[in-house]
Amino acid sequence: MARIPQETIDRIHDTADILDVVSRHVDLKKRGRNFFGLCPFHNEKTPSFSVAPEKGIYHCFGCGNGGNAVNFIMEFEKISFVEAIQQLGDQFGVPVEFTGTDESKEFFTHLYEIHQLATDLYHKALFSNRGEEAKKYLLDRGLSEASLKLFKVGFAPTGSSFLWNAVKTKDYTREVLEKSGLFGFSNNDVYDRFRSRIMFPISNASGKIIAFGGRVFGTDDPAKYMNSPETPLYRKSEIFYGLNLTRDNIRKSESAILVEGYTDLIQLFQAGIKNVVAVSGTAFTEKHVQQIRRFSSKVYLAYDGDSAGIKAALRAGYVLLKGGVEPHIIEIPDGMDPDDWIQKDGGKEFKSIGIKKASGLLRFHLKTAGFKELSSSERSNVIKEILSEAAGIPDPIIRQGFIKTLAQVSGVEENQMVHMFSQQLRKKRSYSKQEESKNSTQLFTTVNAKAELGIIKVLAGDNAEAKELIKEKLDMNQLENDQLKKLAQLLIKKAHINPAEIIASFDAAEDREIVSRILMEEDELTEPIQMAEECLNTISKVSVKEKIRGLRIKIREKEAEGEDAIELMMEVVQLQKEING
Repeated sequence: MARIPQETIDRIHDTADILDVVSRHVDLKKRGRNFFGLCPFHNEKTPSFSVAPEKGIYHCFGCGNGGNAVNFIMEFEKISFVEAIQQLGDQFGVPVEFTGTDESKEFFTHLYEIHQLATDLYHKALFSNRGEEAKKYLLDRGLSEASLKLFKVGFAPTGSSFLWNAVKTKDYTREVLEKSGLFGFSNNDVYDRFRSRIMFPISNASGKIIAFGGRVFGTDDPAKYMNSPETPLYRKSEIFYGLNLTRDNIRKSESAILVEGYTDLIQLFQAGIKNVVAVSGTAFTEKHVQQIRRFSSKVYLAYDGDSAGIKAALRAGYVLLKGGVEPHIIEIPDGMDPDDWIQKDGGKEFKSIGIKKASGLLRFHLKTAGFKELSSSERSNVIKEILSEAAGIPDPIIRQGFIKTLAQVSGVEENQMVHMFSQQLRKKRSYSKQEESKNSTQLFTTVNAKAELGIIKVLAGDNAEAKELIKEKLDMNQLENDQLKKLAQLLIKKAHINPAEIIASFDAAEDREIVSRILMEEDELTEPIQMAEECLNTISKVSVKEKIRGLRIKIREKEAEGEDAIELMMEVVQLQKEING
């Protein structure tokens, strides 16, 4: 199995300047030894994202995200470990080579190849006799041939082996075929997942094809779209359709138009409205907000004009607002979608009415709820629903303006509205505290856990005598916390402590959150030897107490069966003496 040599990975951890890596994406300011900025992984107004250049690690004290330079690139760019290593290798001049067979080395290369091959085949099929009906359908809907070629739209013919026949001669592994999401498997048979569908290739930010959206045509099938499943290349909640072609236009216009469908996007694009993106086979998420916020702080939602579209627009609007992006709603005529409206007059009304007269989120919510026609109790319920959403807005200025506007348009006294909001906010904070207590990295509250954490702090320090004491006397089996046990083993094993390398040993994000926080802390140990002795003693006593507890259970079992338990009792007495010194 091919892999990147550990020496190469270690060299990248040593060479990659995390301050250089992170500062390309986050505005950082020095505070003491470390640098702080607004976290790129969650919305915040007060910087809690810390970078420690000396240690080569980062940690957000708000959301817990932490790791080394490789972890940052993987999380920020949404790429694999191998891709992140290769990218950092290129950036810092470290050659990245693979050892072993070509299978693992070419895994991602083959995934990209298959998607590009499929794109070319489907696109060619659309412009052949096989795709005549599909092409006519698209042209009749107002899409031009130039647009079909620009977006590489294709056609997957009827039959179960169109793509498979082209791929099976390429000697790709079974794993690559399965992970591509383009094939199904039945016993030893392989068949195409997409058949009789118009195919829309989905690209990542760099323009590489990573998935497909397949649309049926000429039928009333309610499930008209089928998208690629989640794969190593494709995570639906993080991908926008068309962003690779439209992001520069979004930056220039300082706004983005968000649509739901692939054809909606293409119609807008060919009508000259090029600051547009579409969600890709999923609901709009916080991760989408993080993506779009890099390019614009204003988004126009152009969802279908039916009830489902209205609900989706409201849901997405509040996600945007909570993520620090200003939402506006383009009101699509009832029963139409953006595609239909663009076809009507080439986009003139969409620009002059839709965009220019777009509603703010609050007014749109009240309007679509029919607020003016509701009874008093119904109005109260709508206001509570809106205030519940407002309680999740982190920016107090935006929140205050939102509540003031709500009072004005609803006819409720502002002081009464503030009182109602305070009730909702208390509920929100109460729930958040419960969640925080469950998810916080402050897990080390028991006596034993604190002692285990103390062991880690000594091992991570620079007192050689204290560390040697722990190496000699610590029984790893006595450590209860799995993360701390693994961290202790790594710290004992390494003569030179490199926090970036240590973090790389933890695969799970929740483990990295805890470990990065521990390693980020700057604790000055005044008496490290004494601390080591006390922690070792505490851990040993807890272990002995556990043995005593187990023995007492056995004693009760023997006594219940009428057997002699004197030896076990003597063992308990001996262990008690150990505890009492």
